[in-house]
Amino acid sequence: MASAPIELGDFTCSICREIFENPVSLSCLHSYCQSCLSGLKKPPPSPSLPNTLSNPVPPTSTTGSLIYRPKFYETNQCFVCAVCRTESFGYSDCRDLEVDLKTLEGLCPHCSKPFMLCNLRKHVENCTPPKRNVGVDDIRKLFTTDFLQKLSQPQTEALEKARAGDNRSTFQCPYCSRANFTVEHLCEHIEESHLDDDPRRVCPICASMPWGNSSIVSTNVYQHILGRHRFNYETYVNYDQDEDTMIAEAVERSMFNH
Repeated sequence: MASAPIELGDFTCSICREIFENPVSLSCLHSYCQSCLSGLKKPPPSPSLPNTLSNPVPPTSTTGSLIYRPKFYETNQCFVCAVCRTESFGYSDCRDLEVDLKTLEGLCPHCSKPFMLCNLRKHVENCTPPKRNVGVDDIRKLFTTDFLQKLSQPQTEALEKARAGDNRSTFQCPYCSRANFTVEHLCEHIEESHLDDDPRRVCPICASMPWGNSSIVSTNVYQHILGRHRFNYETYVNYDQDEDTMIAEAVERSMFNH
């Protein structure tokens, strides 16, 4: 009987979103790459305050007649779990998960070739994703007559200005020096000129936002834009209104439409 396919999500760190590397576990039993735990550290509580945090010992595992007891590290350091927000002191190694990484195979999400899970992470980093149509036509399909009729007057005016080239939310191509692209036109430009280029690029839309980070590289910038930026910002952001007015209008339209 063929074994069930491995679900890569079960072996993916929820912080770096890659296959585990040196997996460790917090007291809540959620696991991470050891190097990813630095972002979960919390300053230790004041010495004058009672220590109310608990650090339950993870269950031991048995292999034959041998009982495995996990080793603990940084037991004086408080970590806050990124999944359940449980606080615990220190972390333990994950022997069972390490064994799985060395004995189970998974398929590369790009080329579908099988690899041991411990080798798959490195392979994915160097495997070029297959060419895929960005889907400009899918974006254009959103702009139906019904959709346009539901836009407020400020949104309609902003969309008309954007299509005429007069807008305040355009972006530079992540591959070349051409600029002043709306999201729709940026995807169209990538389709026409850069499908053969390495898709790993910094997203110009994210980088332009107040919370953006210009050093974060997307594995596939086309698919990232489709997943995160499926609308033109200038259509929904009226730069002539203050924030409170825009929030009030958004709530009113949401109640009207839903």
